[in-house]
Amino acid sequence: MTGHGPEVFVLPGRMDASTLPETHADIVRRRGNDLDLEASQVDRFGAQALQLMLSSFATWREDGFRLRLLDPSPAVRTAFDQLGCAPVLDQQEEIAA
Repeated sequence: MTGHGPEVFVLPGRMDASTLPETHADIVRRRGNDLDLEASQVDRFGAQALQLMLSSFATWREDGFRLRLLDPSPAVRTAFDQLGCAPVLDQQEEIAA
């Protein structure tokens, strides 16, 4: 982090079992700082990815830092909606505004 704002981490296009271990490790390495997750290119986003996002939001909040999900793709929006978490995504958009 350069001190000019939160680091931006671009989420991979596939947020499924094949990429989540590495994505989780990439996110955890950035713990202790504000972080923006750029989600515009995500085309596969399953329940495990949603669980990772919800857990990460809670961890950053508990640590006193900000974690934002920026520009969620239609796949991300659909997953949050179908799994009953659309209000969480709405809160993220309010934070990002």
